[in-house]
Amino acid sequence: MTKKNYNILNDCRGMYEDEVFETILEQRGIKDIEHFLNPTEDDLLPLDSMFSINEAYERVDKAIENGEQIAILFDTDTDGITSGAIMTRYLKHFTENITTHIDEGKQHGLIGQDLSQFDNADLVIIVDSLDKDESQYRKLRNNGKDVIVLDHHAINQEIPYDDVCILVSSQGKYDNPQLSGAGVTWKFCKYLDEQYDTDYADGLIDLAATGMCADMMDMSIMENRYIVSKGLEKIYNPAIKKIVGGFEFNSTAISFSIAPLINASNRVAKNEVAMQAFLEDDNKKVLACVKELKKCKELQNEEVAELMPAVLEQCESQKDKKMIVAYVDTPYGVSGLLGNKLLEKYQKPILVLKDAGDTYAGSMRAVGVDDFKEICNESGLARCDGHELAAGIAIKKDNMYAFISYIEETLPELTMDKPIDVDIQLDISDITRTLVENIKKIDRISGTGFKQVRVFIDGINEYEIGQMSDYKHLVVKPNDFLQIIKWNFNGSFEDMEDHSMMNDELEIICNLDSGFLGRKFVLKAVCDEIEVCE
Repeated sequence: MTKKNYNILNDCRGMYEDEVFETILEQRGIKDIEHFLNPTEDDLLPLDSMFSINEAYERVDKAIENGEQIAILFDTDTDGITSGAIMTRYLKHFTENITTHIDEGKQHGLIGQDLSQFDNADLVIIVDSLDKDESQYRKLRNNGKDVIVLDHHAINQEIPYDDVCILVSSQGKYDNPQLSGAGVTWKFCKYLDEQYDTDYADGLIDLAATGMCADMMDMSIMENRYIVSKGLEKIYNPAIKKIVGGFEFNSTAISFSIAPLINASNRVAKNEVAMQAFLEDDNKKVLACVKELKKCKELQNEEVAELMPAVLEQCESQKDKKMIVAYVDTPYGVSGLLGNKLLEKYQKPILVLKDAGDTYAGSMRAVGVDDFKEICNESGLARCDGHELAAGIAIKKDNMYAFISYIEETLPELTMDKPIDVDIQLDISDITRTLVENIKKIDRISGTGFKQVRVFIDGINEYEIGQMSDYKHLVVKPNDFLQIIKWNFNGSFEDMEDHSMMNDELEIICNLDSGFLGRKFVLKAVCDEIEVCE
C-alpha cells in the first residue's frame, strides 16, 4: 500500500474461521471473549451512583403527583434528540402535562434561549446540554421554576450548579465518564422504573444505543457495551425502524444512516423535524418526517458541493501550513461537513469559519495530534467546545491573526506516517460466509475505543469491474459471492477496467460485511484503500 503506512498485526492466511475470530480478539486484549461480545445487566454501574439521581426522581415524582407542567428541552445532535425522546416517551406513561422544545440553532442548554417558552412550566428538564454558566438557570429559579439537567459534558467545578438546578451527570465521581447524554437519561429512567416498579425504560434502550454510538462514546467500556448491545437487539422506536429499514441494526447503521440525517436537519435549521420524528408513533407521520430528514440531507449535500470549489481554492494556498483555515458564507451550518471532507484531503487540523459579527465561528476538525481542542483553548484566543478532534470553535476577529500564529508556533510538525493497524491479512480464498459472520459479531458494537476489524487482502488478479449510482461507486467482482466495494470512488473506471483485462493484481484494505445488493445476498469487502500492483 502506498497511500498510507499500514501495520498488519496478524497473518491469518490459511487459518480456520474460528482461529481468525479468536486471533483478532486476543490481539485486542480481550480475555473473556463471550462476556465482551455479550455483556450482561451486571455490567451496568449502580443506578444510585450517579450524583443527585434520587433528588431528581423526587422532583419528577412531585411533578407527576401534583399534575405539574413539565417542559423538556432537547439538544440538537443525535445524542440530544434521543435523550429528549427517551425522557419524553418515558414520562408520558405517567402524565400528559409535557411540552417539548428544541433550539433552532446549535447552542448548548439555555444559552441564547428565550425563556418565555417555559412560562407555563413548573419543571424544566434539560437533556444532553449543560450551560457554561448558571445565569439562565437562576432566572428560571427566580421565576418559580425548577430545573433538572441530565448530561455528560465536562462540569466546571467553579460554577454553583447545585444552587440553581438538580444536575445528574456521568462526570465527577461517576466511574464511567464515557456515558453519553442518552445513556444518562436512560439510566435515570431505569432508576425511575425501580422506584415505580415498572419496566418502561427497557422499551427505550434502542434510543439510548443510538445516542451512545452517534456521540462516539468508548465502546470498550462494558457499561456502554451493555446498553448498546441490548439496544441493538430490537428496534422499538418507529423512526429508527423507518431509517434502518431492512438493514441490520448495528453501530455502523447508526453512524452512517441515522446520525447523518439528524445532523443534516440541524445544518439546514430543521431541528423540529428530527425531534418530531423520534416522538411520533403514527406510521404515516413518521414516514413524512423521515422523508423530510432525507430532503434535509440532500439540501446539505447540495450546499457542500456548491461551496467546495471556492473552499478548496482557499485551502490550496495553505497546504504547507500546520493548520488550514477556510472561510465560508452560507446560511446553513455545514462547516462540520466541509471540515470532514477537508480533513480527509489534507490530513491536518482544519478550521471552517463563518463571519458572526465580531467573531468567526464554525467547526474544528483535526488529525495527527492527541487533543487539538485543548491546544486551541490553551491559546486563550479561542473557545473550543466538543470532542478532542471534532468541535465547535469561536475566535474573536481581533484575535484571529494571533491565534493562527500561536498554532503555527506551538503545534509540532505533524507526522502522518504513523502506522495504521490492520487486524489481519487474508487471501481472497480465505473469505467464507462463516468467517464474515464471525467478524460481524465483533463489528456489531464498534466505534471509539473498539474499531471495526480492518482486513488486508492481496493477490486479487482475476476480477470484473462494475459500478453503481452512475459511476459514483466502484464494484470489483473477484468471484460469484464476493463484492469488493469502494464507495465514492474518485479514480478512473476505464483505467480499472483496463487493469481487469490485464489481470493486474489488486490490494485492498477493507471491512468485511454481508447483505443484499439488489436481490442477491453477497459477501462484501468495503474498501478503505484499493491499490493496483502492476
